[in-house]
Amino acid sequence: MYSSEISDIHDIMSPVLSDSEAYDEKPSISFTSLGLLVLDEIRLPGQEPLTDVLGGSGAYASLGARLFLPTPLSRSVGWIMNIGNDFPKQTRRYLESWGATMVVEEESSKPSTRGFLEYKDTTFGPKDFMYTTSVLQVNVSSLKSTPLIMSKTYHFLESPANIKSRASEILALRQSFGMPNPLIIWEPAPLSCKAENLQPCMKASRTVNVFSPNHLELARLFGEPLSTCSLDKEKIESMALKFLNTNEGIGPDGKGVMIVRAGEEGCLVCARHIPPTWLPPFYRYGHDKVVDPTGAGNAFLGAFAIGYLQTEDAVQAACYGAIGASFALEQVGLPRLTRNEGASASGELWNGKNVLERLREYQRSIGGAEYSRSVG
Repeated sequence: MYSSEISDIHDIMSPVLSDSEAYDEKPSISFTSLGLLVLDEIRLPGQEPLTDVLGGSGAYASLGARLFLPTPLSRSVGWIMNIGNDFPKQTRRYLESWGATMVVEEESSKPSTRGFLEYKDTTFGPKDFMYTTSVLQVNVSSLKSTPLIMSKTYHFLESPANIKSRASEILALRQSFGMPNPLIIWEPAPLSCKAENLQPCMKASRTVNVFSPNHLELARLFGEPLSTCSLDKEKIESMALKFLNTNEGIGPDGKGVMIVRAGEEGCLVCARHIPPTWLPPFYRYGHDKVVDPTGAGNAFLGAFAIGYLQTEDAVQAACYGAIGASFALEQVGLPRLTRNEGASASGELWNGKNVLERLREYQRSIGGAEYSRSVG
């Protein structure tokens, strides 16, 4: 099932998973998302509807992590899949081909979580979304008796109230097993990002290690008109620093990281110990490879998690995030995984490209360690 590990991949990823762990029946888990798995119907103007398009924050965040963990390291991606009785067999086989450590919970009497996504024009900008079935949530209690309870990082998309309870639950569960605290990454649920939730978000962000709204969500938290904030880097940075300073940082000790994902402007990384740092996206505005931004932010955070485990540097990890997002942008739904032993060091290609080569290309393009500091 697993191919032999190649030296340059081992050199880059060995801090995440050792050779012995890679082949162990209970592998060390680097990343687990507790986000949703959703089957979407997508409507575009003048086109036939696309059905059963795999999406959800759990799917895209897991993709981001998986991109940087080729087989056999793929086993260190943990994934709880809560699916219904109508989940397509072909889609399930595709996900199983990733070689991740999956825990499948099948609701035999319920349909899978489904959504309806309608784009208003061909720019993939204005859109409406709604769930068309009951949502099959992933519960923290499902981690018990699985290797996923030992994950080094967890990803959540939740409201402020929910993340506080979910983070507390996962910490208590791990403490009962005598395990150290994990890295917890939180992206706020979009509908919870409104001015009355600014203080709850600040309080909730002290229970996690990474807080990552996108720029429009951050603007809504501060009650700012979106028309004045959408592409204003100075405004985005000002709000991020106000959040950090008012809140005295992110995380229980105030030493966590805030990442504002800003679409075509890239991302802003900042913390009490990190000056505001802007990184560009891999694909610049108007690039013909950009097809659909859905899930790019989730994929960014999954890739960021692996980058942070590898480098212990939030800015370097955000480079991984930019690459994770780039693979989510290239098509509607998830990218295509192929294996070609002669084409790349790992034998894996995503949309025909090698992930690590793209990362190196990106790092070269932004000048190695020289990143764009504060725009002020």
